[in-house]
Amino acid sequence: MKKDLLVTLADKNYINQAKQLFSSVYWNAGWKGDYMLLSYEIPEEELKWFQGKGILIKKCEPLYHNNIAHLPPVVLSKFYLFTPEFKKWKNIVYLDGDIIVRASLDDLTKIKGFAAVQCYLNPRLHQHFRPLTEMNKKLFNGLKKHYFLKKEAFNTGVMAFNTDIINEDSFSELKELFNLYREIIFLGEQPILNLFFYKKWVKLSLIYNIYPNFLIDRCIIRPEEVNGIILHFPAFKPWVLKDYFYNEWRNNLEKAEQINLNKIQNAVKVWNKEEIKKYCSYIRKRHMLFLFDRYVGCIGIFLKNNFPKLYFILKKLKNGKPDCLDNNQNV
Repeated sequence: MKKDLLVTLADKNYINQAKQLFSSVYWNAGWKGDYMLLSYEIPEEELKWFQGKGILIKKCEPLYHNNIAHLPPVVLSKFYLFTPEFKKWKNIVYLDGDIIVRASLDDLTKIKGFAAVQCYLNPRLHQHFRPLTEMNKKLFNGLKKHYFLKKEAFNTGVMAFNTDIINEDSFSELKELFNLYREIIFLGEQPILNLFFYKKWVKLSLIYNIYPNFLIDRCIIRPEEVNGIILHFPAFKPWVLKDYFYNEWRNNLEKAEQINLNKIQNAVKVWNKEEIKKYCSYIRKRHMLFLFDRYVGCIGIFLKNNFPKLYFILKKLKNGKPDCLDNNQNV
């Protein structure tokens, strides 16, 4: 057994997605730790592939049998990560199955406590709950008494934590929170984990949870310039759309057959702090440029009159790109 563990979750509909995820981690990240599949009602015959590759299997008993808003109950299986059996490892890195890993994850094994990336699309806690009936409103009002719901929320597609945070009651506390608030939950397991780690999580750089379609649509970044350590596709799946990222996803899936955990690969790329800083700054400026162009009638004039330096930086940025893009992985 190794000191670090990488985990993903799948049911019978996400088997190829899990294979692709493990493959991208193996070939691109140079992962040195153990691998595990949280298996939710996957037939034994399908599990043989993972077992044959040396990937550990944790079978998850259903915690709920109905959809949670628009998400299936399988997502609650993430709660099992916080059972005492995971204390056998020092650090856990969890990744959703709709992810492509492009570079080293080693820095995630140095996390103290619990860390994740702030949500892009639902950045505040109150956006994770929906009071739809009078009874729900009472529950929602009770929630507001215990939690400041304008606080930042994290996305549970990428989580990294030291197992010192796990105690004997963590799993049962998560289930209790879910049972208490399930009638007003909007985003599956994510609201519950946010309540559980309320004021106790560390913010990871967004380089660990890049949404390609957000960058393309909202930051006006060309697909070939989308970069990051982890690319996450929560809405627009590359295996469905067959867009720019499909070939990369498919290539990773095909290479899954060649995984040999006895032979650790070298990471394709290791991002340094300066590269991360530059690229994240680039993303923020491109998003500002999107807003600038969209609301040029008011924001543009305001910036030009009050912050002329920023105004001209944004104007110049349209055709620019950060230095770190020169080191992009070719896909």
